[in-house]
Amino acid sequence: MSYGLSDEQVAVQHTVREFAQRELGPLVAEAEATGRFPRPQILPRMAELGLLSVGVPESLGGSGGGSLLLCVLAEEIARVSGGFAIGAMASILAPAILVRLQGEQANRALLEPLMTGQILPALAFTEPRGGSDLASMTTTATKTEGGVRLRGQKTFISNGPTADAFLVAAVRADHAGLPREERAKGIGVHVVLRGTPGVSFGPPMKKLGMRSSETSEVFLDDAFAPAGGLGGGTGAGRGFRQMMELLDVNRLYISALSVGLAQAAFEASLAYAKERSAFGKPIGHHQAVGFKVARMAMRLDAARALVQRASELLDRGERCTRQVSEAKLFCTEAAVEITSDAVQIHGAYGYVEDLPVERYFRDARVGPIWEGTNEIQQQIICRELGLYGE
Repeated sequence: MSYGLSDEQVAVQHTVREFAQRELGPLVAEAEATGRFPRPQILPRMAELGLLSVGVPESLGGSGGGSLLLCVLAEEIARVSGGFAIGAMASILAPAILVRLQGEQANRALLEPLMTGQILPALAFTEPRGGSDLASMTTTATKTEGGVRLRGQKTFISNGPTADAFLVAAVRADHAGLPREERAKGIGVHVVLRGTPGVSFGPPMKKLGMRSSETSEVFLDDAFAPAGGLGGGTGAGRGFRQMMELLDVNRLYISALSVGLAQAAFEASLAYAKERSAFGKPIGHHQAVGFKVARMAMRLDAARALVQRASELLDRGERCTRQVSEAKLFCTEAAVEITSDAVQIHGAYGYVEDLPVERYFRDARVGPIWEGTNEIQQQIICRELGLYGE
C-alpha cells in the first residue's frame, strides 16, 4: 500500500516494514511453535517508534494520523506474521478507540500506558451466542457506587489469556429485558483490569491459524468496572452507535491485515514462478500458473483501493458503512483465494511447514469469519442499497 499515501504516510510505512522484517521476522518460528505472542520484544519497540499512538492527536501525546495509517500498520505487520498483527491489534487500536469515544477528555491514566506499551489490552466484544449480532449481547452492566458490575461471558478474545486491561462491551441491566432495538441503546464499553475479582479466563484455544496470537474466553462474575468507561451507553442509542463505529475501524484493520497476508503469499508465488522450472521453462511461463499470479496482482490492487477509500471516508467523518463492509468482504475473500493459489503454485512445498506459504493460508482463513462474518457484510451491503427497505 503506497499509492494514494502522503509522503509522511509512506515514511511511516517504510519504518514499519523495516521494523517488521528485521525485528519481528526472527521471532515468528518460536511464537508459532509455542502459541505465544512475544509481547516483551514487540510492544516496547512499537511504542518507541510511535506505532502505538497512531490515531491519537499530538495534543494528547500521540503520533496523529487516522484510519488509513492504522491500516498501513496492519498490512506491514501481517506481511511478516498474521498472528503478530492480531496480537498487536488491540494495542494499536485501543488508544485510537479511546480518543474516538472520549475526544480530548480521553482517560490519560489509561491512554498513556497504552501508548507506551506498558499494558496489553484486549477487545472483549464477542459472545458465545451473539457472534456477529452485537445487539443481542447478554453481558450486563449494573450500576453501582463508583462504577458498574459486569456479568457475562466473552469468547474468542485475542490476548484473553495475558491482557492487562479488557475493553468490555455490555448492555445496561435496565435495558437487558427490553425489545431488541431498545436494548441496543443501552450498550456501552467499560474497562476492566486484570486481577479484578470476578474476572477469570478459559484455557488458551487451539486454532487452525493465527497461532502466535493467544485467544481465550473471558468470564465476568460481578466484576467491577470503575466509572468513566469508554461508552457508557447512556443516551439515545449512542452506545450502540459507538460500537458500530468501533466495528468500522476493526473491520478495516482486518481488511488491511488480510491484504498483508495476501501480499506475502503473492510475493512468494511470484518469486517461485520465476525460479521453478517445469517442461523446460519457468512455471510462470505456463498460463496455468502465470494467470494465477496475474489475478493475485489484480485482486491485491482492488483490495487496497477498497481499504483506502473506506479509510478516507471514515477519517472525514462521512457515513461509510457500506464501503467498510465491501472492503472487509472483498479483502478477506481475496486473501483466502490468493493464499490458496499460493499453496497450489508451490505444489507439495506449499503444503509443508518448511515454507511460510501454508501459514499464510491458515491465517487468512479466519478473515471471512471474524469482526462480523462475510454473510453479515453482504446483508449490510444489501441493506445499504435499499434492498431490505427502511
